[in-house]
Amino acid sequence: MAVVQTCASCGKPLGTSAACLACRDAAARDLADRARDVTDDSLRERGEAGRRFAERPPWYARLAPRWLVTRVGLLASLVGDCASGRYRKLPWRSLAALAAALAYVISPLDLIPDFLVPIGWTDDMLVLVLTWQVLKKELREYCAWKGLPPADYGL
Repeated sequence: MAVVQTCASCGKPLGTSAACLACRDAAARDLADRARDVTDDSLRERGEAGRRFAERPPWYARLAPRWLVTRVGLLASLVGDCASGRYRKLPWRSLAALAAALAYVISPLDLIPDFLVPIGWTDDMLVLVLTWQVLKKELREYCAWKGLPPADYGL
């Protein structure tokens, strides 16, 4: 089980407060560490895992906000299309960050374990929101390519 560290600046679990610069830096470092492990095989695996997560969320994610599961589904679809070679417009750096964020969000054991409902989703939401903001333009382009309405995903 993961040990939850407390942020020295805000006193909340490290990486969970979007208002705290130290927490945002911790979340970004964790995301960068996960991005180093991105390979073609891991992309396919993460895309498939994300698709399964969005289609049949585990028990702890069934209580999550619907927008969280919907966005995970879009990210999984994008990773899957990039891994298969169907979609080639996403830069590798963005794809690595996206795959790392997806792996973090679908993993039940992360900074705050997801089965600690609902507080366990706070770190996942932070990672998802940060990734979403960084890749918003690319996500809109993907939705246009795929024929999906961006408004359904908050874009």
